[in-house]
Amino acid sequence: MESIESRCAKLLRSVVKVCREYQTSLLAKRIIPQLIASSGSIGANYLEATAALSKKDFVKCLKIARKEARECLIWIEGLKEIAYDKDKGLDPISQEIKELSYILTSIISKNDK
Repeated sequence: MESIESRCAKLLRSVVKVCREYQTSLLAKRIIPQLIASSGSIGANYLEATAALSKKDFVKCLKIARKEARECLIWIEGLKEIAYDKDKGLDPISQEIKELSYILTSIISKNDK
């Protein structure tokens, strides 16, 4: 089973790769930086959580990571609109973001007491 940390890193690489396909689109110029930033923040906040000094800080960082994951989904929808019916690998990225969000939610619910 792949670790959450490696899945987050892989997600960021996938997002960057897909965003390269749209870098010439005027509409995507606002979406791409937001998507890359929020997808990177999932992993960054997860790593921050793993180094937390308290349970409260751990949960707080995971909640921020989950919030960033949800934000990613909005930006992905924007890119899907730009892509029209072209498959540029956005659906697998959306699915991975949702799965990471579910995992984070599970960890949060077990530790947020």
